Amino acid sequence: MNDADIDGRLLQRWLKTDAVQPSLLSGCGLDDGDCEAPLPILEVDLDRQVLVCAAPPGRARIPFARLADCLLVAPVGHPAIAAVQACVSPEERAHNRMLDALGPEYPRAFASVADLEAVYAAEMARREGKLPDRALRGPWVRALKRNDLHRQGAQLAQSWRDLANAVGAPWSDIALHLAWFQRHAGHPNRAIETARDFWRSKAPASQTEIAMLATVEAAALIDRFTRKGGAPPDLVEARRAAAKAYAIAPADPEIQAVYQRLKAIENGA
Repeated sequence: MNDADIDGRLLQRWLKTDAVQPSLLSGCGLDDGDCEAPLPILEVDLDRQVLVCAAPPGRARIPFARLADCLLVAPVGHPAIAAVQACVSPEERAHNRMLDALGPEYPRAFASVADLEAVYAAEMARREGKLPDRALRGPWVRALKRNDLHRQGAQLAQSWRDLANAVGAPWSDIALHLAWFQRHAGHPNRAIETARDFWRSKAPASQTEIAMLATVEAAALIDRFTRKGGAPPDLVEARRAAAKAYAIAPADPEIQAVYQRLKAIENGA
């Protein structure tokens, strides 16, 4: 008979509720992550908050506090499955469905529920071929950044760029997001080309956006210089892009960081 694996955090939660029925765990096992096979559950000690399991050479007492790192293993159809899973709230079920829909390309854990919801909305819009309003793009990008989803962010921003260009929509913020994600995903050449495509397009942008995009371009040029082992034209272009950003926002910490990197290279650091 096939077995079902249940998150140990749910088991932990169920064991601390008034609805707990210890006898339901008869016939179930515990995968503690160390033993090759699940340990048969022999007893539930609610007073001491431990599970007593059969383990060579005798018995193992596993505290409830450790269950978050374990899995409850039960035969499919076993009554313990429904009982333990009843501890999942409707909100958690909805969030689990979001995680399942996002698939293996995304992590199973996010910094916050709000970030999960934002990234889910962004990904679903991409799959549906919709260009989100600028008011939505900013919060979605911040959620992606907080969770270090640089590769996924580049994919999303690339789809926004394609959609915006297809209908002639403004894309200054998209160019900035795309170049930033490309650079942080380890693709400085793509970030540089995105910035230069935007400059060539002569699309409108705010002074702040121009400064930020030029800063990303300069940083990506320095990245390329250091990876290639030193190509002087990259540093020349990096200084040009940095000067463009500095002329607009000289006190910006990102621009200052670019100049510090340039100075370190000049000093042979």
